[in-house]
Amino acid sequence: MADEKQQVPEITEFEAKVPAQTGNKDLWLFLIIVDVIFLCVFGFFLYKNLSARLLSPAEKQVPAVSDVEETSVPIAEEVTVTEKTVTVAPPATPAQPAASAEAKPQPVTQEQQTAEQPAPAKPAEKKESVIVKTNPKSKYRQVTFRYFGKADSVSVVSGFTMSKPRALKKKGDYWEITLGIAPGTYKFLYIVDGKQTTDPYSEEQDGRSVLTVK
Repeated sequence: MADEKQQVPEITEFEAKVPAQTGNKDLWLFLIIVDVIFLCVFGFFLYKNLSARLLSPAEKQVPAVSDVEETSVPIAEEVTVTEKTVTVAPPATPAQPAASAEAKPQPVTQEQQTAEQPAPAKPAEKKESVIVKTNPKSKYRQVTFRYFGKADSVSVVSGFTMSKPRALKKKGDYWEITLGIAPGTYKFLYIVDGKQTTDPYSEEQDGRSVLTVK
C-alpha cells in the first residue's frame, strides 16, 4: 500500500508536465506559420521588384518601334504618289477637241436630203403597140402589131400564127405587121434577135403578152 501511494504523485507530476510541452509545440507551430507567411510576402515583393527591373529595357525599346512606324509613313506616301502619277490620264491636246468636233455628224438639211434623193423615174409613155380594126365584110379583125425598140430582126409568134414566127417590117423607129385574127383571147410573144420578149405595153399572163380581140 505504501508503495502505491508513493507512485501516485509521480504520475500526477508527469501528467502536469504534458500540457506544458503541448503549449510549447503550439507556440513553435504558430511561429513557423508566421515565418512562412513572412517569407511568402517577402518573396512576392522581391519578385515584383525584380520583374519591374527586368521589364524596364523592353519598355525602353517601345519608342524604337514607334520610330520605325513613323519612318514607314513617308514611304507609303511616296508609293501613293507614284500610283497617282500612273493613273492620271495625260492632258488633252488642242487637236483632240478638233478631231471630236469633226467626228460629229453634221445635221442634214431638207434641201440636201431633197438633192440626195434620186429623181423618180418617169413613167413609160404609153404607146399603141396593138391596133385592132373591124371589117364589116369579114369575121376577122385587122390587128396591127408594133414593136418599139432597137433590133436587127423582130417576129411575132402565137396561136393565130399557127406557132410559126411571122416577121415584122422596119418602119421608122418601130417594127410592124398586120394580120387577120378572129375574135378571141390570145397569148403572144415577140422574138427579138432570137430572144423571146413580151410586149411592154400589153397585159401579161404566165410570162406572155395577152391580146383580146372583140
